[in-house]
Amino acid sequence: MRVIILCLLVAACFAEEEQKLQWKDEDGLEIKIIRPIKAEKCPIKSQEGDVLDQWYKLTDKDGKEIGSNFNKKPYTFTLGKGQVIPGMERAMTGMCKGEKRKVVIPGNLGFGEKGRERDNIKEDQTLYYTVQLVDLFRAVPGEKWTTEEGIVIEQTHKIDEDKCKKSKSGDTIHQQYVLHLEDGTFVDSSFSRNAPFIFKLNNNEVIKGMDIAMTGMCEGERRQVVIPSDYGYGDNGRSPAIPGKARLYFDITLEKLIQRDEL
Repeated sequence: MRVIILCLLVAACFAEEEQKLQWKDEDGLEIKIIRPIKAEKCPIKSQEGDVLDQWYKLTDKDGKEIGSNFNKKPYTFTLGKGQVIPGMERAMTGMCKGEKRKVVIPGNLGFGEKGRERDNIKEDQTLYYTVQLVDLFRAVPGEKWTTEEGIVIEQTHKIDEDKCKKSKSGDTIHQQYVLHLEDGTFVDSSFSRNAPFIFKLNNNEVIKGMDIAMTGMCEGERRQVVIPSDYGYGDNGRSPAIPGKARLYFDITLEKLIQRDEL
C-alpha cells in the first residue's frame, strides 16, 4: 500500500511540474515552456516595467515563417506599456533570462480585426510564436528635480554613488535617446539608427538643455528630461518635426562615458 501511495505522490508531482511548463488560459492564450531555467539561475522574473530584449519567430498554423529575429539584434520593449500585442505582453511575463517558450496567441489578443497588412496577417488570425528572453533590465528609480533654467530631470534608473562614473565638461558622451513632443508625438530616436548619438559635453554640439541635463550624470544612468523651448530649439523650432516654442520630452541613457582625462 505504501508503494502505491508513493507512486501516486510521485505521479502527482510530475503532473504539477508539467502543468507549470504548459498551460492554456480561458481566452485561448497557450504557453509552453520549451527551455526552462533552473530557479538558482533565475534571480528575477520579468514583470511590468522591465525592459526586455526578445528573440522571436512568428509562423502561421502550417509552420510557414512570417518573421524572425533569432540570433540577430533583439527586439526591445518595456513590459506593460502597450508596446507589443496583448498576448505577447502576457506571454513574456514571469520569464527568466534565457527562457524559451512556444506561444499560441488568438486573434483577439493579437492584431485583431485589422490584422497587419505588411506581414499578410489576416483578420483575427491566430499567431504561433517561439520567443526567448535574451536580457532583462529592471530600473531603480531615483530623484526628481527642476534646474534653475526650468529643465525637469527625473532619474528613471539611478547608479549608486560609489559606482558612479560622473560626466563633466569636455567628456565624450555616448547617448541613447527617444524624443517626443508634449502631446506624445514621436520625433526621433537613436535606437532607430542602431547606434548611440556621440557628442562632447558642453562643447556647443547639442542644444543647451541637453548639455545641462547630462552634466553630472553617471555612466549607465537613465533620465526623463523635459526641456523648455528657450533651451531647446527656441521660437523657430526645427522644421519639419519640431514646431516653434516646443517643450521637448526626452528619455535618455548615458550608455558610455569617456572622460576627458582618458582621451
